[in-house]
Amino acid sequence: MSRLQHPVLNTTFLPLQRKSLARYIAHGTPPQTALEQAGLMAAQLCRARLHAPAEIERLLHDACVLFASSEDAGKQLAGAGGGAQPELDAWLSALAAHGVLLAPAEILQDFIGQSPQAYPGLALQLACQETLVEQEIHFPAAFGSEDEDGAQDPGEAMATDARAFEHHGLYTSEQARVLRAIAANPDELIDLDGYAGTGKGHLVLALMDARPGRYTYIAPSRGQVDAFRARVPASTARRLMTQIEFANHLAQHAARSGKTRGFVATYRISTLSPRVIADRIGLQPIGSRTPEQVLRTALDAITQWCASSAASLQPWHFKRTVHWAMINADPYIAAAEQVWRCMFDAGVQRGGCLSLTAAHIGKWLWLQGVAPPLELGMLLIDEAHDLSPAWRQLLAAHAPGVVSLGDPHQRLSGNVHRWQAAKRVEMHQSVRQGRQVDELVNQTLAMDYLGRDAEPFAGATDRATGLLQYADWSQVPDAGIRIYGDVVRLMEDAVRLHARGARLHIHPATLRPLHSALREPIEAWNVVRQGGSLRPWERVVEQFVARGEGRLADLFTRSDGGQRIMQTLQALVPVEDSQIVLCLAEHAKNLQFDVVSMSDCCFKAVAGKRSRHSPVRAAYVAMTRASRQLWLPGDAVAQLQQSAAEHERSREQMRQERQHAAGHRHAR
Repeated sequence: MSRLQHPVLNTTFLPLQRKSLARYIAHGTPPQTALEQAGLMAAQLCRARLHAPAEIERLLHDACVLFASSEDAGKQLAGAGGGAQPELDAWLSALAAHGVLLAPAEILQDFIGQSPQAYPGLALQLACQETLVEQEIHFPAAFGSEDEDGAQDPGEAMATDARAFEHHGLYTSEQARVLRAIAANPDELIDLDGYAGTGKGHLVLALMDARPGRYTYIAPSRGQVDAFRARVPASTARRLMTQIEFANHLAQHAARSGKTRGFVATYRISTLSPRVIADRIGLQPIGSRTPEQVLRTALDAITQWCASSAASLQPWHFKRTVHWAMINADPYIAAAEQVWRCMFDAGVQRGGCLSLTAAHIGKWLWLQGVAPPLELGMLLIDEAHDLSPAWRQLLAAHAPGVVSLGDPHQRLSGNVHRWQAAKRVEMHQSVRQGRQVDELVNQTLAMDYLGRDAEPFAGATDRATGLLQYADWSQVPDAGIRIYGDVVRLMEDAVRLHARGARLHIHPATLRPLHSALREPIEAWNVVRQGGSLRPWERVVEQFVARGEGRLADLFTRSDGGQRIMQTLQALVPVEDSQIVLCLAEHAKNLQFDVVSMSDCCFKAVAGKRSRHSPVRAAYVAMTRASRQLWLPGDAVAQLQQSAAEHERSREQMRQERQHAAGHRHAR
């Protein structure tokens, strides 16, 4: 018998075949066996409301006893009939929304053959858990674990490395295939593309558990790293880093190796004004542009350069700020090169003059020819779809190998960069969501050019995720997370929920643009409330209307609207104390909630407003956060199709504008 502990059972399976339920809905005929009669009785109750799994178990046991002892009891289940496929779909959807599925027919028939009168209990529930099964992963002899503290005798360590190792765990067949590929190729570049919820994090934990000291995990955010740190031993926790910590670590390694002329690059955010920075580094004006304007232009070009594969600054890196086809770009390139040199000059950076981001440090390290230290072992890079070409080029030189774990469909803007020589593996089987969402997710992926040739997303057969439609936003439950495509709509909803007494948490990444959008109107509103001039407020309203955000101005001008907004923001609670979490779709990565409600603004494009990110990918990220219930407007797919088309038109228009700025003539 396996010693592995089976995961917590999140779904309850009823001993009722789909064909038996369809016959009952169509003709009112109850099943013939006591076991399926008990399943039908439970289905009638579970479709109406949520029941605890233990409560359902007791009901099934008691109902089997009742129906086995009396034929008349089974006849009481007879229904009116007259239903068809839509009614069957409605039953199945309602059951899934309450965490209940019908047992697979082939599995249930085996139990009926063994005992048609008695409920088999846990044996049936475990038999229906088909997604995760025990798998054996072989780690070759050359890839044994090492003693990080150096306490192990060298000869003993070599003997340990000389032994092959068998690791056992509960995995999907895809997860097991990927683990075997990583274990068998410890020194290669591997691109792992996995849809949302396919268990990429589960693989990281499995690798670090199987071979402590052989892997280092790197993730974009502190929250991701801390989530893993809570699940690994202290010795392994040292090998968990954020991208910023990793960039700093490599910069320190480069300094020790003598490749940086003594300067140790460290992530930093400057607090100095552009005027002070430009003066300190001696930046000169260019034409009518002041030194501060030249600095902003240079920093924007450097950002574009760091996101490209170019080894030197080029005129097109200035395309967002300089009409370089009509103006000599050389002075701007020279100014940006001066700023770049100052960013990595110990004298200039004493006191933190210029900001240094992980993107800057990665580009600089690559230009210096730095490779990660070998003692880090194989690198597991989470959300690698967002890695810049410079980081990928730098990592490609890492001898122990790199696994990039990502989902290209979660890169909300820009292109997905890959290693040309990498081994590519994919995962399509979700372990978070059930088959009920397959059609929706695949329709969404089909709107993304990346998804047109990809294998389809597949929900788990043993997970129940109810797909529910609302006619009005007031119908969604006051639980889980509410996701929005518009910060104004989010704020409107937050004020209403706070007025009803709901405990709210706004995702930190969403709170930043919200505060930015509200700072000026709150200041102007306070001036008016204190008897000051109306002009600042009128100017804010004009800006709202110009941006298509007149609703936010209306929210302020309603009775005590500004005061209610401030009270709502002041009353926010930590996520662990909240009843409802509010979040913009573009910030929903790495989240998982039982209940997810998506506002209609997640699917509708705002007329005349250009989105920085793909609405299709943002919607995909949002809809794959739900494990139990996903609430959508009835016209979600149709609205998203229109938004996708509008986004493509907007991208093409921006491309033409850039070409025009570059002096290209369009073919007539």
